[in-house]
Amino acid sequence: MSSQSTSAPGHWDRTKSLLFKTLAIWVFLAFIIHWFGDALNGAAGSFPGGYFTAGMGVQISFAILVFWFVTKQSQIDDEFGVSED
Repeated sequence: MSSQSTSAPGHWDRTKSLLFKTLAIWVFLAFIIHWFGDALNGAAGSFPGGYFTAGMGVQISFAILVFWFVTKQSQIDDEFGVSED
C-alpha cells in the first residue's frame, strides 16, 4: 500500500504527460491536416479528393494513435506496479 501511495504522483505525472502528447497529436490530425486539404487536390479540373484523402488518412492515424496510447500507458502502469495484468 505504501509503495503505491509514494509512486502515485510520479505515475500521474507520466500519465498526464502522455495524455497531453496524445491530445496534441489528435489536434494536429483533426484540425491542422484538413486546412491543407486543398493542396492535396490535383490540377484544375481533376477530382477534388484532397479532403477525402486527408479524412481517410486521419482515420487510420486515429486508430494507430489509440493503439500507441494504450501501449505507452501499459508501459507506464507496469513501471509503477499498477498494471491490470
